[in-house]
Amino acid sequence: MEQDKNPISKQLQDILGTKVSITESAKTRAKKEQEMFCKIVDLWDKTYQRGNKMFDEFQVDMGEYDAYFYSMIEGLFVMAYGELKTEIIAWWVYERFAEDGELLILIDEQENQHEIKTSLELFKFIKKL
Repeated sequence: MEQDKNPISKQLQDILGTKVSITESAKTRAKKEQEMFCKIVDLWDKTYQRGNKMFDEFQVDMGEYDAYFYSMIEGLFVMAYGELKTEIIAWWVYERFAEDGELLILIDEQENQHEIKTSLELFKFIKKL
């Protein structure tokens, strides 16, 4: 953020009589990333579930309409997290439930099993890769 436009920085400069620099900590940036990731993934998931519900209850297929939005979201995740992580994120949104509603287990390349119930658990898993 530009220091001249930050009202807190401006007030501190006026009080102290010297130039003040305020920067965001790495911990704060990481927390913001986590919150934004979870918010976006949750909205993506709700939108996908809404489309499924519309089809199941009313035989209205939202697939073609929503495809552009999903493609945009996936592209932005590829830019931010890369292909592999985006594939895992998309799997979580689109395929984490079996037809009977049971939560599926993600098995990684080392044959480790991961039960990922929430977008926060997904974020933590993605960040460990």
